[in-house]
Amino acid sequence: MDESVAQVRYLSRSPGLDIVITPNIDHMVRLSNDTGLLRKIYASAQLCLCDSRILQKLLRLKGKIIPTVVPGSTLTAKLFDDEFSANDRLLIIGGEDSTIATLRGIYCHLNIDHYNPPMGFIRDEREIQAAVDYTVASGASFIFLAVGSPQQELLAQRLRSSEAIDGVALCVGASILFLVGSEKRAPQLMQTLHLEWFYRLIQDPMRLGRRYLGNALGLPRLYLRI
Repeated sequence: MDESVAQVRYLSRSPGLDIVITPNIDHMVRLSNDTGLLRKIYASAQLCLCDSRILQKLLRLKGKIIPTVVPGSTLTAKLFDDEFSANDRLLIIGGEDSTIATLRGIYCHLNIDHYNPPMGFIRDEREIQAAVDYTVASGASFIFLAVGSPQQELLAQRLRSSEAIDGVALCVGASILFLVGSEKRAPQLMQTLHLEWFYRLIQDPMRLGRRYLGNALGLPRLYLRI
């Protein structure tokens, strides 16, 4: 984890915008069905960290060893808890105002900016450009994209296309919700047993049931393609 934090810090100081992605099974199943822009974004990301122990095991079956799983939520917490200072300019794109207000209350010593694009923004060129313009104006070096996948990866690519943005964009999904306690991580025992996915399912079966079923059906195709 410390190595990943150091890599993020290093990327934030590099010219231009670098992208950090933390793929899980859901992301990879989607990617296995994509032959266009999304696949190119993943291939060109400066830092790719495996978010899923199930994905780690699947890759091992194909002879591809991922030594360490780095969940995006754990990386985000580590950065906020131990790495960032008042000198760092942070921008969170996505999340409700109330969520960010809670975050600012927890990390009152940090410089946290916020922009929340409207639902479906990724299909509206004007809204995408508005997000780019806000990011440029913010001057943030650490940009947390919390608008879900694949929206966050597509937005990261647009931000990277701007010559006026330097720093690192982290595609972190629901990590901010875990950080403020709106969503709970699984107990340590369930994490150790690789059952965090099951814990999340029983917490939100209506939202995650269909997603997990789709992922399960997509696993054979994913296995053949990785």
